[in-house]
Amino acid sequence: MVKQTTFGSCIRALRLQNKMTQLQLADRLGVTDKAVSKWERDLSLPDIALIPKLADTLGTTVNDLFRGFQDECHPSRLLQVFEMSRDIRMPLHIILGFVEIAKNNYSDPEMLMKYLESIKVSGEYLMTLLNNNLREKCCPEEDPCCGGETPVEAEDLEKYLQERILAGQNPVPVYDFSGKRILIAEDMAINREIAAGLLEQTGAEIEFAEDGQICLEKVTLSPAGYYDLILMDLVMPNMDGLEAARNIRQLPDQEKASIPIFALTTNVQEKDRSAAFDAGMNEFTEKPIFVDRLLETMSRYLGPAKAADPASGKQGQ
Repeated sequence: MVKQTTFGSCIRALRLQNKMTQLQLADRLGVTDKAVSKWERDLSLPDIALIPKLADTLGTTVNDLFRGFQDECHPSRLLQVFEMSRDIRMPLHIILGFVEIAKNNYSDPEMLMKYLESIKVSGEYLMTLLNNNLREKCCPEEDPCCGGETPVEAEDLEKYLQERILAGQNPVPVYDFSGKRILIAEDMAINREIAAGLLEQTGAEIEFAEDGQICLEKVTLSPAGYYDLILMDLVMPNMDGLEAARNIRQLPDQEKASIPIFALTTNVQEKDRSAAFDAGMNEFTEKPIFVDRLLETMSRYLGPAKAADPASGKQGQ
């Protein structure tokens, strides 16, 4: 790609290379042609959450899209924000997800150590990411006062979590979704493991779809009423969550077409929320997952909540 002087000129060059008008590009992205015009004149920047789709529509990758105009010695600020927003949310999602799973598996030392190790690795990654970013912003590499990488005290996290578990503190109600079948559409294996671990404690039966196309096929080929709820990632290969949701809503069998669908995503811009609801989704759930909030919302779709106080073991009303 020939380097351009600005992000706007890079977009314009790629659009012309693909023989698209501003209106055609706008239609594919779901924005106005006025917005595209402003981008190309560097009067505004695209929404961060729109960058992957923009790159794909222009026949390039996110990295190449940014590298097309940035100075190699001064990376694009937009690229830094984009990478940070995704990179931070993923380890947070893993940490919070495995904390919730570990709290319900403290009687199995082997599984507990597996979850703690995942928490430790994710915490170290997150700390390194933040340290590197701060060092780049506040302390140039040539500054002799800059020291090495700050050590990560992941052991403190493990110790704290173990103390909480041994003390029997579990503030999350135990919801009973026995007999309910939930389909999780998620392309990342670790996210499937986290979601399954959080939901299996409720007694629900869990099935997976690795992308939107597989999710649509599973719903289409299964009997009506087979699935009770779908947790749908928005960004997946082959068919994304938005397209899968739209296709499910158009199924001729009304019972299948009306199945509750929750968006489950690290893309948390207001535009993403609007797109999810426009595609027919019922709820919008952010990653990292706040399990108590997710389960409470699910209970409104899966029937009366059967929550219990884990400390007393008494069933709620």
